[in-house]
Amino acid sequence: MHGSICCIVKKFVETNHGPEAWDAILEHAGHKGLVLSPIGTYPDEAVFALLGAGCELLQVELDELLRVIGRFAGPELIGFAGTMLHPDWKTFELLSNVESLIHRTIRMQNPTAQPANIQAFRLSEDEAQIVYSSRRGLCTLAHGIIEGIADFYKEDISVREVTCAKQGHPFCTFEAKRVVVQEDPPEVESVNLGSTATADSFEETFVASDSIADSNPVSDSGSFDWFPTGSGGSRVGAGRLDSQKNVIPFPKRLGRYAIHEIIGVGGMGVVYRGGDDVLNRVVAIKTLKSVKIGRELADPFIEEARAMARLSHENVVRVYDVGEIEGRPFFVMEYLTGQSLSKRIRQGQVSLQLGTELFKKILQGVHAVHKIGLVHRDIKPDNIMLSLDSRKCHLLDFGLADELCAKRDVSKRLSGTPGFIAPERLRGYPADYKSDYFSLGCVAYEIFSGKRAFDSDSTQAVISSMQRFEPRDADWRDTPEPLRQLIVSMMESDASERMTDYDTINRVLDTMLSQLSQ
Repeated sequence: MHGSICCIVKKFVETNHGPEAWDAILEHAGHKGLVLSPIGTYPDEAVFALLGAGCELLQVELDELLRVIGRFAGPELIGFAGTMLHPDWKTFELLSNVESLIHRTIRMQNPTAQPANIQAFRLSEDEAQIVYSSRRGLCTLAHGIIEGIADFYKEDISVREVTCAKQGHPFCTFEAKRVVVQEDPPEVESVNLGSTATADSFEETFVASDSIADSNPVSDSGSFDWFPTGSGGSRVGAGRLDSQKNVIPFPKRLGRYAIHEIIGVGGMGVVYRGGDDVLNRVVAIKTLKSVKIGRELADPFIEEARAMARLSHENVVRVYDVGEIEGRPFFVMEYLTGQSLSKRIRQGQVSLQLGTELFKKILQGVHAVHKIGLVHRDIKPDNIMLSLDSRKCHLLDFGLADELCAKRDVSKRLSGTPGFIAPERLRGYPADYKSDYFSLGCVAYEIFSGKRAFDSDSTQAVISSMQRFEPRDADWRDTPEPLRQLIVSMMESDASERMTDYDTINRVLDTMLSQLSQ
């Protein structure tokens, strides 16, 4: 946990119960003499030990203590943020920028920090929904912090937890409403995330890379877009919008489709679990966060949907429908349950048999994409969905998929994920099928070694190592030499020398599977 929170906990105890109480908590928790720093990080186990000791000595329940500490912490955290905050911001504006500005800055300053993921959606002038996700499960602390921020800005805002991850929901969500005297009902109706039945039983749901993860920013970073220096553009994506005031609620219905709950959020998009009333099936619905970001971003979003709809392959997620409502594009796709390949790898060693089978299936999906003239541009383990038994897999999220022969100048814009972007793309060349094969090679590298080929404590360090083409040494374990050579050849820095022949790669994998079955 970040040191700023820990220092605030200490200050709360000393302010309300005296320095002796804090000393007693430290001793009771087995951390006597611990000195806290606001810029350091501390093991979660130690922090929970302190909280447990505090609950015991102060005779309060943990959730009660966390909420009170959170309310105390709100103004204190604003003080830590300092110059990062805009002087015209109030509660909702600050919450809308927590992830894109404050947490992003924390991660840059301390790569080991893993703050919670907080996404705020402005529903109206006086209402917002906040999505909270963290492996620590401190949603009551987040609840209190929201209230404390409102206290700082002297705003009367009620906060209600609508869904909780501890009760089986994908995320914790809060409804925050400014208390105002209003004779007429609001014109905009918000999505009530708690009004429908709970989500179907599943371990984890992925429908795009737009997911909230309790991971560090490098090892599990989402897609990002940037304009090269001197292009005159501004950065988009990476979890931010230039104007959070443009974020509007999505209706409870889209014609035949009912909207149930948020299952993923990202830089540009938000993904909902929904229901198709005509065909009586669960679907995933992806839309942009804002309607006022212009056709420059909206049109590629529609292009992505249309491109994916042209595919019908067992290893590529299916798109059922595409549309637009009040200027906001959306598309409807297959609702998948299971876990990402990234999570599967983190769970432990993937067997040679399973790894080879998955490699072949991903290859087939990528080949299907290329056969209709498309480039994926963001192949990575987070964009590969596995069934719970890991026997089925689907290639997800095309990002801003472009046709190979499109007249659009894609060289001005680079999208992808550090650690998987082909070297030539880092030098400004447009994406093509060869760059997809490089990314696929990086995925295979991670499947069989359990480690990323390019990894470091910061995004910039990852990009630098890729530019120099310095993959780290792999522990290939029991991976046969022909398979290792194949993967390395797919990761060749020179695109002209890179292995990109589908038939050859597929033949090697078939040979491996045949040998393994004997």
